[in-house]
Amino acid sequence: MTQVFSQSWMFKINSLTAYVLLALTFAFTVGVMLARPAQAQTSTQTGYVTFDVKNALQTTGGSINNNGYIAGWYMDSGKRNHGILRAPDGKITIFDVSGATDTFGNSINNSNVITGIWFDYYEHGYVRATDGTITPFDPPNAIMTEPVSINDKGVITGVYAEASGPWHGFLRSPDGTFTSFDVEAPQTMPQAINNDGTITGFAGNLGSDSEGFVRAPDGKVTTFQGPGSQRTQARGINNLGVVTGDYVDAKGMFHGFVRAADGKITTFDPKGSAGTITYAVNDKGTIVGGYGTGNGTDYVGFVRSPEGKITTFDPHKSGWVLELGLNNHGAITGSYGQAYNEGVQYGFLLTE
Repeated sequence: MTQVFSQSWMFKINSLTAYVLLALTFAFTVGVMLARPAQAQTSTQTGYVTFDVKNALQTTGGSINNNGYIAGWYMDSGKRNHGILRAPDGKITIFDVSGATDTFGNSINNSNVITGIWFDYYEHGYVRATDGTITPFDPPNAIMTEPVSINDKGVITGVYAEASGPWHGFLRSPDGTFTSFDVEAPQTMPQAINNDGTITGFAGNLGSDSEGFVRAPDGKVTTFQGPGSQRTQARGINNLGVVTGDYVDAKGMFHGFVRAADGKITTFDPKGSAGTITYAVNDKGTIVGGYGTGNGTDYVGFVRSPEGKITTFDPHKSGWVLELGLNNHGAITGSYGQAYNEGVQYGFLLTE
């Protein structure tokens, strides 16, 4: 994510872009309760819609729903981050959790309910209702909270830590009830939840031998590994139980995978990839992700069709594409710029 990483170790590790940056560095070495209207800037070129908050240093679209609404954030000139909701007509609404130093919009459902992170000194969660009302939250005894995904029933999943240190998974129901769960010590890292409440993510020793997992609505957990994997990270799940993610092989290279509802795993890489990371899978089975091109500087996007055809994209030939969200119509959002966390970065929308 193109944002400030100083307040939370967890935010550094579980943030998708931060993880991508760490991942690609490894691979190359080895081989935002107040809402106000925003002044939005929009441009189009070669099939892309670029959007930006006026005078923003960086703007990111992190999640898109089936109605074309985008949740994300932007960084102002003082390097503070604020949540954004972008409507299909291009109007951007800025929002902040009361008392927050920074607010980020992580995930949006089809009712335009948003969940994400806000900071004071610590990291906390919030849910923003369709009417704009924001409710901050933390699981019991949590000192840090990071919601990562919300489904159409308003159920949120994410991770939290107690003072003792290990990270646990959580479910938050629409009435505010929390369920904590652990898959494998020392860390449990949910990444996505579908509409029946099935969760996917990864667990274990994050730097060495993590496993992917699928947690059923009844709490039953199934773990799995990519073929020959040293670390497996499941990142997205659709409403049919199809999971996507990536894994690291014995040579330190990242590869993409798709896991069918019956457990069958198919691996893939875009041609010329020097490290493949996936972000999401929609209900048609389309996957969006990114990969390093091998020159050590460029990171571009790709779309993989249900049949396995891979098409690459790079808005305005920026060389750095991140935070990719995908809806059931094949619309993609994210951010692009010249280099990771350097210079001005822009949000974009790409439709079929």
